[in-house]
Amino acid sequence: MTSFGTTEESGDKLSRPISFEVPACVLDTCYEYRGVVMPNHMSVRCMEALEKFEVRPDDTFIISYPKSGTTWLQQMILLIRCEGNMSKLGAGHMMTMVPSLDMHDVVNYSDLSKAPVISDFAKGMPSPRLLKSHCHSDWLPAEIGTDDPKVKVIYVARNPKDNAVSLFHFCLLVSRLPFYKSWDVFIEEYMAGRVPYGPWFENVLPWWRRRNHPNVLFLKYEDMKKDHYGVVEQVARFMGKSLSNDVIEGIVEASSFRTMKQNQQSNPDTLLRKLNHLFKGRQKSDASFMRKGSVGDWKNYFSEEQNLRFDQLYGRKMADSDLVFQFE
Repeated sequence: MTSFGTTEESGDKLSRPISFEVPACVLDTCYEYRGVVMPNHMSVRCMEALEKFEVRPDDTFIISYPKSGTTWLQQMILLIRCEGNMSKLGAGHMMTMVPSLDMHDVVNYSDLSKAPVISDFAKGMPSPRLLKSHCHSDWLPAEIGTDDPKVKVIYVARNPKDNAVSLFHFCLLVSRLPFYKSWDVFIEEYMAGRVPYGPWFENVLPWWRRRNHPNVLFLKYEDMKKDHYGVVEQVARFMGKSLSNDVIEGIVEASSFRTMKQNQQSNPDTLLRKLNHLFKGRQKSDASFMRKGSVGDWKNYFSEEQNLRFDQLYGRKMADSDLVFQFE
C-alpha cells in the first residue's frame, strides 16, 4: 500500500493508506479518507480546507457525484447568471469560473505536495460565487452539509448504471485516477463502493431527502436530456431570474452537448490536454471528457449477470427512498 507523501507547508500527510483490499491501480493513485477511496489530488489537506471553507450568503454550490452532468449544469448556470449574454462570461475557461473546492491546483502544479488547494483561490473570488464539490454532504462546510443549508445548493444526479460507465471511462482517461484493467474489474469495485469518490448512494440520497428545502434544487441528468428548456427555466427560477423565451432558447443552444464540445471555453479537454501528466497516452488521441452524453449506454457494458446483481443492490439501497431514475 502506498501513501502520497507529506506537504512542505505543514508536514501533514497528503494521503493515508487504504485499509481494505482494492486493485493495485487504486493504491497507486488514491488514499482512504473516512472510509472512502479518494484520489490523491483531493488530499486530506483539501478535505480539511473544504470543511472549514467560509461560506457567503450569496454563494451558489453545485454538488454532485462525479460524471453526473456537473459540467453541463455549470454551463447552464453561468449562462443563466449572465442572462444568455456570452460576452459577459469573459475569456476564461468555465472550469476556472466554477472552482472545485475539493481539489489541489493540478493545472499549474504537477507536484501535489507543493500545489495549493483550490479553496484558497476561491476565498478571493468576488461575490456572488459559483462553487462546486463532488464530496459527500457531511464533508462540506456546515452551512450547506446539513438538512438546513444556509445558501443555494443545486444537486444533479444521474442514474447509477450510466454513471458507472462514464466514471469508468473517466478513470481510463485521466492518469491521476486508477487505470482499471477492464470494465469487469471496475464494476465490481463500483458496486462495492470502493471506486474513487466512494459509493454513489451515499452521495445522492442525502440530497434527495433535502429536495423540498427552499435552498435546494435537486435535478436529474435524464430530465436535463429529456427537457433541456424546462430545466433551464427551472434553474433560472431557482436563481431568481425571469428570462424570456428567446434567452432560454439561446441558453439551451449554448449549453447543448454539441456546442459545448466545440467550445474551447466549455469543453474540459481544452484544459486537460494542456496537462500531459494527466493523460500519459492512456487512450487514443481522440478520447474526450465529453464522450457521449447519452442515456442508456450502460446496456453496452453490463452483462446480464452484472445487471441482475446491480438491480439487487439498487433495490436494497433504495428500499427506503422514493427516488426514481430513467435508465433508458
